[in-house]
Amino acid sequence: MYRFLILLLVVGVAQADVTRKVKTTTRFMGESEGKSIAYYAGDRSADESTILWKSGLMKTMSGGKENQSVTITRLDKELIWTLNRKEKTYTEMTFAEFREKIKKGLAEMEESKEERDTTEVSEDMYEWTVEVQSDPAPKTISGWTCHNVKLAATGTHKENPQDKVWITFDQWNCPEVSGAQEMRDFQMRYLRALELDERALTPGLMQAVAAYEKQFKALIEEMKKAPGEPITSTIEIKRNEPVGPSVTDAARDGALGAVTSKLPFGKRREAKSEEARWEERVKFKATTELFEASAGAVDASKFEIPADYRKK
Repeated sequence: MYRFLILLLVVGVAQADVTRKVKTTTRFMGESEGKSIAYYAGDRSADESTILWKSGLMKTMSGGKENQSVTITRLDKELIWTLNRKEKTYTEMTFAEFREKIKKGLAEMEESKEERDTTEVSEDMYEWTVEVQSDPAPKTISGWTCHNVKLAATGTHKENPQDKVWITFDQWNCPEVSGAQEMRDFQMRYLRALELDERALTPGLMQAVAAYEKQFKALIEEMKKAPGEPITSTIEIKRNEPVGPSVTDAARDGALGAVTSKLPFGKRREAKSEEARWEERVKFKATTELFEASAGAVDASKFEIPADYRKK
């Protein structure tokens, strides 16, 4: 649901017609690469996206094929249309329905937190330090002069100092991208309509904040020091975690030993006592790159449902 949320929220503009082309890579329950072309005109927007899952569960579910989607957002009608080009069909969702989906998703997330096993990673299990690492020097990226916002949070487990979590947010913004202010104005109107805050504008940030909300409190304030549209943005969460034989493996080995010891040729198989080792592993990563931005008239048909499409 949150990936869908992010795809919906990164589109929209208020006055000028604007086009944006963005590349996205994610690493969360698999690795994916995506591209998006977003068109904006007035209180209308359209996003044409492709995503290819390269590993993990989603690669299996998608059959390793590129998935295409088209989403049209109409502020004037408070409607969201999702088009299926292959089947020539579309679905319609009102802003009110979307708000309810968001509320339900957040409620389920809170409920799952309460039901979680205490052995899972919890933000409150760690002592945290947050460091601002923003580069004060400007940097030219794809022809845009950008300024940096970078925060690094380090969490050390209160009972086991080997267990650590590192969260890094690194973004380069440019205030001079054509149409940036119009797009920002639209996005804020859209967020208010959905009763969300501006964290939803950054791909990946909603997922990261869901797990480590307290560590992102300083982020919005720091971003005010480098205003503008994100040209590149990376969020990464790493953890130094124990790696080794699981409890399930140990139980299986013990059960097998108990059975074979009773056979005439059997010899009791002792459960393995191999100690777990510690490894740094990337648990989540999302990177976006704006590689093309332009201002100019956009074909009005981009924001309408084709006449030969049927509603599902």
